[in-house]
Amino acid sequence: MHATNIHIFDDSGQAAAAAGDALIACAQASGARPIGLATGQTMTPLYDHLLKIENQENSLFASTVFSQLDEIIGRPSPVASFAHELTTSLFSNFRTAPAGFLMIDGQAGDPAGEAVRHCHAIRKAGGLAMQLLGIGVNGHVGFNEPGSTDDSRCRIIDLAASTIQRNGYDVGMQGITLGIADIRAAEQIILVATGAAKAAAIGAMVNGPKTPDCPASLLRDHPDIRLFLDNEAASHIC
Repeated sequence: MHATNIHIFDDSGQAAAAAGDALIACAQASGARPIGLATGQTMTPLYDHLLKIENQENSLFASTVFSQLDEIIGRPSPVASFAHELTTSLFSNFRTAPAGFLMIDGQAGDPAGEAVRHCHAIRKAGGLAMQLLGIGVNGHVGFNEPGSTDDSRCRIIDLAASTIQRNGYDVGMQGITLGIADIRAAEQIILVATGAAKAAAIGAMVNGPKTPDCPASLLRDHPDIRLFLDNEAASHIC
């Protein structure tokens, strides 16, 4: 990964705002091709920034199709889903609704079939113009847990114990996620990491071997991957 693709900021707010500006620029240039979104606490300030800019510039995302990265399977209510989180915290607060949202149904009766359907919907829409990512403390991206290979596709996956513990999920929880190959197929990747807890994973991604043990490392030779980090998250690469 070239050093010019790693952007380091004094604090998490600055990193989120810069990543948000990069997402906006890509969305404006993408036409109808989907922009992939992620969920999680790291994304909250980034989405706050998008809302601020969108409310200043009406119809900013009126031509944008957004797409979902991953989803929990079998939550008791759709209100607990990542799709609902994105809709209520982001899309419903836009002054003008986006052109579309390619969502994953975590309550689908056939989760494996839902994974295939979601991947097909992205391809039918022209493929991802950009995929936004966070990173787990174990190096996962999306729900591509350690052991995920560079040819993995959208699928059901068992969540790692560390993912379950950090997020308060039930033991044995599964998810649907775009695979490493699906993420690599995006024209651009934006990865955001903030806080000291992510420093070791970022260090392994940037400086360690390319290995399924750190799935994020399998992305680093992507032709247009950009990291937006605060000083704490970047502490193992500086």
